[in-house]
Amino acid sequence: MLEKIKCSDDVQQLSFADLQILADDCRKHILEVVSQSGGHLASSLGAVELTIALAKIFDFEKDKIIFDVGHQTYTYKILTGRKDKLSGLGKKGGISKFLSRFESKYDHFGAGHASTSISASLGISKARTLNEDDFKTIAVIGDGAMTGGLSYEALNHAGHLDENIIVILNDNEMSIDANVGALSRTILNISSSKSFNILRAEIIRQIREHKLPLAVSNTLDKVNDSMMAFFTKGIWFEKFNFRYFGRVDGHNIKTLVSFFKLIKDLRGPILLHVVTQKGKGYSFAEVDPMAYHGVGPFDLKTGKSLKKKDVAKSYTAIWSESFSQVMAKDEKVVGISAAMLNNTGLASIKEKYPHRVFDVGIAEGHAVTFAGGMATQNIKPFVVIYSTFLQRAFDHIVHDIARQDLPVRFILDRGGFVGPDGATHNGVMDLTYLRMIPQMVIMAPKNGCELQSMVNLAHQYDKGPIAIRFPRGKSDQYHDLALNDIPALEIGKGELIQSGNQVLLIAIGSMVETAGKVAEKLQEKGVSVGVINARFVKPLDQDLILQETAKVKCIATLEENVKIGGFGSGILELLAERTVLKPTIQFGIPDWFIRYASREDQLEMAGLDTESVVEKLLSFYNGLQQ
Repeated sequence: MLEKIKCSDDVQQLSFADLQILADDCRKHILEVVSQSGGHLASSLGAVELTIALAKIFDFEKDKIIFDVGHQTYTYKILTGRKDKLSGLGKKGGISKFLSRFESKYDHFGAGHASTSISASLGISKARTLNEDDFKTIAVIGDGAMTGGLSYEALNHAGHLDENIIVILNDNEMSIDANVGALSRTILNISSSKSFNILRAEIIRQIREHKLPLAVSNTLDKVNDSMMAFFTKGIWFEKFNFRYFGRVDGHNIKTLVSFFKLIKDLRGPILLHVVTQKGKGYSFAEVDPMAYHGVGPFDLKTGKSLKKKDVAKSYTAIWSESFSQVMAKDEKVVGISAAMLNNTGLASIKEKYPHRVFDVGIAEGHAVTFAGGMATQNIKPFVVIYSTFLQRAFDHIVHDIARQDLPVRFILDRGGFVGPDGATHNGVMDLTYLRMIPQMVIMAPKNGCELQSMVNLAHQYDKGPIAIRFPRGKSDQYHDLALNDIPALEIGKGELIQSGNQVLLIAIGSMVETAGKVAEKLQEKGVSVGVINARFVKPLDQDLILQETAKVKCIATLEENVKIGGFGSGILELLAERTVLKPTIQFGIPDWFIRYASREDQLEMAGLDTESVVEKLLSFYNGLQQ
């Protein structure tokens, strides 16, 4: 059946029996592709029938379907001409794991962060009105993304504008209770029947047009609320001025199609509550959808990863083990994350300390201010969030934490390039946006050993906010020691790896290893090279940097962060303040978004691989000799 689908229009000609065959084919194709190339599996498996039903009723050439995040969109990609490209997910020259306006005309709004779809859809809907266009706007949002505050801001505004917009709430955390299945079907039949909706529509119209006496109008308003409270669980959405329909079995194409037909031409804001199962159709993903959210290549028959075992540990694991020791030592310490306990290493710690680890949902700003409130009461909060997601809480860090000198510890996982997830998930701006904040201390370890020491230092530091930024990769260098035996670090003190008299490399975090390799290659060419591991982006080890700068003819700074306003800019500011005139070249990420590829490819695209740095630096140095 899948071979017959050349575009989404072909879906509209299929019978319900053929639609189910198509769903099975899509699910099979997704499993085959993702098991070989990796990708977001469980969410996409759960949204197969939902996407096919959308294609059956709505015109993908004309109507605007806006998916939140994009984890669940592989069937959408298949139905919009990208079936044969799916194997290139996240690869250089391939297609995005999410939706991208640069990739397809069907991707009307790109996203990698959650909770944006309703806002974007409302903007598109209002623009449609202003442009006097004619198309439907549908936002598909998961229940997880509904925990984000932006979703509620959008719901509130949509209800105020009263635009024609359809929101599909894809609820994959709750299933329809089998014990009350008959009652559930009765409720759905009543709430979706034409007579029920005609009656409700008439009540709403009479109230809005003020054609009835106030007492009658108030009574009808209460009747409308009572009907929804009795027949559905959607009264809460109704208060946002949305007409609620649900809950609907998201894996029954016939039921979905009937609802889409019903709501397609209704006016005003509409919310359809659809219940799906993450990982649907693949037993391993059904049992453990979290493990199969984002996966690398795996064996389809066993569900086991095909990755080779590595003696190195991930930075996340090293951080988690260190933090677990801190939690055991100090009962005032708490961990806070935003819907990412598993991926930030906090899930296992929460099992040990269930009352001291908090998941606030997709609400990064709240996580930060929540931590600030705790810090005022002598609690020691560690806010653990991916670098890319902490961007969303910038104002909270400034206004609620730094301005009050509150000792909140920020742990930024996935700092730098992250590979196939691409530009939306690359954590390449944190050194810049954190460095500008007064009182902020920023650390970046060169390996797992330094990360362990930095976790200890962050725990002990109580003068204001402090941040540790580490990459997605692994380190084979870490201490197998108790907390008290791990070497201590001092705030603002870097490490002199080697001294030189011609070129000085000043590197931070993941680029320290690269700096070492670059130094070796330059020394093979007869260039004397000094190398500093800065450790701290802020405050800088000014004495060490100035001392080594005085010995050389030029400086190179290396960081896995945007060049503008980052670590290298801090070095230049220091030299300017001290009126030190020294030729300096910055190595960092250029002023454009580097998209999906392997992390190695992304580093090469940014000119941060060893060979690129050697070539450019040698040219720079030789130019100074002329």
